[in-house]
Amino acid sequence: MERTEFTKDDSLIIKGLAILAIMLHNFFRWVEPTTGENEFGFAAHTVYKFTEQITAQPQEFINIIFSYLGHFGVQLFILISGYGLTKSMLNKPQSWGKFMGSRLKKIYPLLIVAILTFAIANLIIFKQMPALGDWREIGRKMLLIHTLIPGSGVSVCGPWWFFGLIVQLYILFPIILGLTQRHGTKILAGTMVISYLWIMTALFLYDHDPGFVLAMQNAPGHLPEFCLGIWLALRRDTCLSRWWLIPALAVFTLGNFFEPFYPFTFLAVSIVFVITYNIVRKPITQFAAVRRPLAFLGSISMFLFAVHGFLRQPFFGIAATPNAATGLIAATLFIATSIAVAMAIRPLYKLIVKLFDKIKTPAWLPKAEKYLMGGTLLLLGFACYHQATTPFFHKNIELTQNEDNKNTLFITEDTITTENLYTTIARIKLGRTNHIKLSVDVEVDTQQTPAGQLPLLVADITGIFWDKCYMPETHGFQQVHYETIIRCPFIYHFNKKTLKLYFWNINGATIRFRNAKIHITY
Repeated sequence: MERTEFTKDDSLIIKGLAILAIMLHNFFRWVEPTTGENEFGFAAHTVYKFTEQITAQPQEFINIIFSYLGHFGVQLFILISGYGLTKSMLNKPQSWGKFMGSRLKKIYPLLIVAILTFAIANLIIFKQMPALGDWREIGRKMLLIHTLIPGSGVSVCGPWWFFGLIVQLYILFPIILGLTQRHGTKILAGTMVISYLWIMTALFLYDHDPGFVLAMQNAPGHLPEFCLGIWLALRRDTCLSRWWLIPALAVFTLGNFFEPFYPFTFLAVSIVFVITYNIVRKPITQFAAVRRPLAFLGSISMFLFAVHGFLRQPFFGIAATPNAATGLIAATLFIATSIAVAMAIRPLYKLIVKLFDKIKTPAWLPKAEKYLMGGTLLLLGFACYHQATTPFFHKNIELTQNEDNKNTLFITEDTITTENLYTTIARIKLGRTNHIKLSVDVEVDTQQTPAGQLPLLVADITGIFWDKCYMPETHGFQQVHYETIIRCPFIYHFNKKTLKLYFWNINGATIRFRNAKIHITY
């Protein structure tokens, strides 16, 4: 039996291990041989691909292991955050408002520095500023709502999804800790149970589309390992027996092969890490050649997390050579560059933190603290409820050509000529929803259309969604199928929407079409 109390050096080492695993994962997941990962949802084929590739290409074991397992470094950050926040709060209690203020004064300077560095990196690497769509996504990240908006969590810079998650955990932390101090660790156990119920509801009611619900990008998806960190900090004399290693490894293994066990893999890997770290802690801390580099990485881990995602692109070309050595060289150069950039932005971050510290707290804020906390919790609760329960309520629309009523307009011409820039297929008024499943089937004849001048099929909801589908070259009528899922942010849930489907004859083509059919579920 080993004690689970972590010192400051332990925390730095754990953060160093975590950020190293995350950086290698985010690099190697784009370098062949790739395996995929079960980070935000479950896919059984990934574990089979992992075993096949590590057997067939053992020389690539570093690439393959981190490609598949490296994302679990996030769990180490969540675990040590729960642990560190609890220790800090026990030593220096704070109200919810003061705690959130202190956290946001660290998060926002980091985001600002990361965004500035991202813009500069784009100028250097791609010779251009980020696109307009990127700035829209950056705005969502500044508002810290990106993980609540389908499709926005990993946009622009994938690792930045973590900012939304950690702030949600900050919102919940003082409440969970306060209730646990009053009523005991049963609060932590109850929180875990509620979290797993939400995860199961979210994952199994969305047709196995994990990107739809974003369960594992938001706080309810990772509360169990966060609560484990709180529990370890509160019960410093409590020991995790090494016998827990066996069931934890069993659950982790099952979770890679069978979806019902998948949500428990994150807590299982956290337990495995705590026990394993306690076993190897002494050799690590005594061996300076290992301890010092890991502690150094841990000390700059938040800067590395902020910048490494958009610095990896230039090194993919080096790693593309089918040679394990070149992949390791590229990864080493990538990590070295990320460290250099992280060290360069640290002074700017500290300067912005000092500026934020000069902002005086308004006199009315402490009095409004309870209302702010209540409103924030209600908003977060509504988002989670909305994401988890929407599948219970849906409607189906089946349209065939030439239907026309107050809610739908489905009038099409049989021929698109060079004079028709836009040709409407359908205009459909939809009720309140956060998602729309759309499929379109139409027979198209483009035999008289020159190559490269084919029109586009466009699906559009103003301000929310726009997508295109290129028509194929045909000889006579050919069936064309288009299918998509339109994810509407929960903040637009109560807005009525109009879905427009049309041919965009951008190239001045002449084609014929017939038998258009549309199926919509929302």
